[in-house]
Amino acid sequence: MVSASFRNRWLNHSTVVVFAVVAFIVGAVAWSFWAELDQVSRAPGQVIPTGRIQVIQSTDGGQIEKIFVREGDKVEKGQQLVQLEDVKLRASVAEAQGKVASLMSTMARINAELFDRPLAFPPEVKAWPEFVNNQTLLYTKRRQALDDQVSALRQMLGLMKQELNMNMPLLEQGDVSRADVLRLQRSVSDIESQIVNVRNKYLSDLQTEYTKTEEDLVTAREVLAQRTDALSDTKIYAPVDGIVKNIKLTTLGGVLRPSDEVMSIVPTGDELIVEAKMSPKDVAFVRVGQKASVKFDAYDAGIYGSANGEVIYISPDTLTEQTQAGEQVYYRVHVQVDTSPMKPHLKGEQIEIQPGMTATAEILTGKNTVWHYLTKPINKTMGEAMTER
Repeated sequence: MVSASFRNRWLNHSTVVVFAVVAFIVGAVAWSFWAELDQVSRAPGQVIPTGRIQVIQSTDGGQIEKIFVREGDKVEKGQQLVQLEDVKLRASVAEAQGKVASLMSTMARINAELFDRPLAFPPEVKAWPEFVNNQTLLYTKRRQALDDQVSALRQMLGLMKQELNMNMPLLEQGDVSRADVLRLQRSVSDIESQIVNVRNKYLSDLQTEYTKTEEDLVTAREVLAQRTDALSDTKIYAPVDGIVKNIKLTTLGGVLRPSDEVMSIVPTGDELIVEAKMSPKDVAFVRVGQKASVKFDAYDAGIYGSANGEVIYISPDTLTEQTQAGEQVYYRVHVQVDTSPMKPHLKGEQIEIQPGMTATAEILTGKNTVWHYLTKPINKTMGEAMTER
């Protein structure tokens, strides 16, 4: 027989257990009414370039002398990628530079003669002493020849004037004829005209030479600019920061034709974008500005954590893509990503996100109570049951 005291203790213990279970159930139900969980829409995606892929081409073609990068290398804007053979172009540029310097030295000499001022050469011509010396010597000879010619005519003019002055008193005395005096006067006028003509012809020849030299100098500078551009094109540089892809020719000595594609550069930058493919059944709750959590397949989220994100774009219509599983219909959603919350696993390790990496975007679309999640299947079943025929 069970004693009365044992029965009472058992009843008291059972009562406590019942009350505890009831209290737990009531507490759990109450908690489920106010406790909230995040609602997310998940979508697979991949990192996309922040700018258009840059196709690197050879302008004039040429023979490859050196390739400074390999597939997958990170490059900075302005970094040299390829060097083409440039020996012949360097020689042609030097030839064009010499032609320009020669014409500039000629122009300096012509200006000095034409405007009767001291001979002075531009700084860039002084690097070519042979041209400076030649034009200086020519300037001296031409000026000396002009001075000698004018001096000889002036000497003749002086003698003629002296003879004329001596004959004027004799004309009054009748010792010489008027015809002789007129002849002397004409000779004086002729010599004066010759002096003027010599100077005029000198200046006219200079003006003609100036015009021709100026035209030749313009042409020579154009040729120099073209050859300099061609020489600079033998060095191929990265137009943007990015990652090297699709190197077309890796053989040293290989020949590129004009406009041949050398490689591509996928731009990178401070801005990181994940393009997600959102199912049409989930996109109704996705809005621009919503926060997201982004997990990169290359970095285990359990070890490295996940990145923060924000929806910045939703395509206005669906897109269709053929896959092995069949036709996939989706909306394109762009998520701007901040990887600062992700932490390296090993000391010295860096988290590098590159275009093409796959990821999963979990977009926070709202919140719901635990009670809602628990009763949702029941409500759905009841709702469908009430509409059956």
